Amino acid sequence: PTATSSPPTIVGRAIRVDADRKLLPWSPGPAPYAEVARLAFTALETKFPVQDNGLPTYLAYSRFDPEDLSGVGWPHNPAGLYAMLTDSAVLWYAFSGDEAAVDLVRTAVDHQLSNGTTPADWDWASVPYASSNPGDVDYRGADDEWCDFCGRGDGVGVIEPDKVGELGFAYVQLFELTGDARYREAGIACADALAKHVRDGDEVMSPWPFRVYAQTNVAREEYSSDVVGALMLFDELGRVGLGDDQFFLLHRREVDHLVGDAAVLEHPEVDPRWRDDVAHLLAWVGQTFGADTASERGTQWGATVLSEQTADMAKMGSHTARFGATTALWYEATGEPSARDRAARSLAWATYTCNGDGIVAVGEDRNEGWWFSDGYGDYVRHFLVAMAAVPEWAPARENHLLRSTSVVSHVDYTPVRVSWTTFDADATETLRLVSRPASVTVGGEALSERETLDDEGYVVQPLASGDVVLRVRHEAPGEVVVTTSVPAAVSDPSVARNPAIPGGCSVGRGSNRAGGTGAPALAAGLAMLAACLRGKGRRRRG
Repeated sequence: PTATSSPPTIVGRAIRVDADRKLLPWSPGPAPYAEVARLAFTALETKFPVQDNGLPTYLAYSRFDPEDLSGVGWPHNPAGLYAMLTDSAVLWYAFSGDEAAVDLVRTAVDHQLSNGTTPADWDWASVPYASSNPGDVDYRGADDEWCDFCGRGDGVGVIEPDKVGELGFAYVQLFELTGDARYREAGIACADALAKHVRDGDEVMSPWPFRVYAQTNVAREEYSSDVVGALMLFDELGRVGLGDDQFFLLHRREVDHLVGDAAVLEHPEVDPRWRDDVAHLLAWVGQTFGADTASERGTQWGATVLSEQTADMAKMGSHTARFGATTALWYEATGEPSARDRAARSLAWATYTCNGDGIVAVGEDRNEGWWFSDGYGDYVRHFLVAMAAVPEWAPARENHLLRSTSVVSHVDYTPVRVSWTTFDADATETLRLVSRPASVTVGGEALSERETLDDEGYVVQPLASGDVVLRVRHEAPGEVVVTTSVPAAVSDPSVARNPAIPGGCSVGRGSNRAGGTGAPALAAGLAMLAACLRGKGRRRRG
């Protein structure tokens, strides 16, 4: 049902509500979160034209016109955008088998490496530029002289160290996904530069500046509260034994004492108060960024709707989706029934920013425009994280790999078989299947059904729909193969590219690899939530 005979709308679409007049997703289909993810990625893969500079819109512009999908004149944000897109693509590929998403991200990251990396003999050597002038083929830092040095651009020759960490981690993700050594070396170069330049920090000076001239290491803008990307990069390189892991560990510890709760949230097993601490953080975010503004309610038909930052309190789809996904992880960790409903309502609101053609708006306020970061990179992943936390929200009568503790480097779906390989031999996956598995093998060897995953094997959780949730733990290398006796519908990404056909969300290791349940999975979501709490970020307007 709609809300009234003259129904309210969100981003121009009439709302749907349940019997309690609480918000439902715009799609009446059985799996609206998967549908929105398909629509958005399909649009990104197929709809955006090549611009006059020879590049598709998203390689040269941060914003676009929703009518002709051409670029809008605003500084581009390639490093942050491509880090987000990589995270979304890694998750989406595992869920769907859509290789076009991987190809798109590789094209973007390859362009950054070739056309947006500092020289090897500079002080900040071989690291990505975070910005560029709109329409430029080469990324060299966006010039902000046009607005009297207002900060809507880093400045020519200027980088953002927090984006060095974020895209550095994305480089490592792509190495683990593809095996391409170029990405491994690019990630190590980012970690080397960050480790070389880390400094003691305090309440007025962060471990790295927000903006710095890459050639001379002269800071243009000192304070940044975002160190999560760098920590994730250090941790991952150390975990897999790449680069000088002892060097990275030493400098990671120099940052740990400054991030306080963030370090505890990434490792909640050391914090006996993690439930209280996380509950406090979620409540603070809801109260601060989910508050009413002069023109928009913070709670709409039961949905908590988030703003990005205190300097721009417009309600936005990507941040609302992140809050929904993180609240879903909280439900997974604690079993709190009301959290599941809160998560579903925020995710429902976020679906309205994606139209039936997969064109995603920032929010209800048209002045916020259409951004590739808000609409794609930092949007799709949250629906995928949410479906992993609550598998009942994934498509019924279909087979999908929802989550892995490793990067899924290959996946293949047929009606009676799901097979995949992971970067790490020792990994755990969560799937939703159409029926109990007929067999589960790793490297051709059968795994046994178990009560728990304390050892190699698998557990099966029946769902009310007749589908099941399958969790597989494997320690040996090789392809994992799950067969079912009942055929599933196969969501072919090429079919999903027809918007008329209905379909059935770190960052980084946090969102992709929360293989277990409980506090570790929640910590992953809180790393994502931190993106909207940064002291410095993209400046949309004055």
